Amino acid sequence: MNLNQINYFLAICKTMNFTKAAHNLYISQTAVTKQIQLLETELGTKLFNRDNKQIELTEAGRFFLIEAKK
Repeated sequence: MNLNQINYFLAICKTMNFTKAAHNLYISQTAVTKQIQLLETELGTKLFNRDNKQIELTEAGRFFLIEAKK
């Protein structure tokens, strides 16, 4: 886990949209998605439920959000 991944996660939580978060971070949506996938793999759990165009935090994602804000 690295600081960029945490910042990307927080940006997604703020917008609840991968594309908007990427735009705000001045990076590609693909890069954001890849880093979140790596973070989820490292943590061994999904942080977001993805359903077509909508996303929501999983229970693990909500817990990680609390920890990431510290």
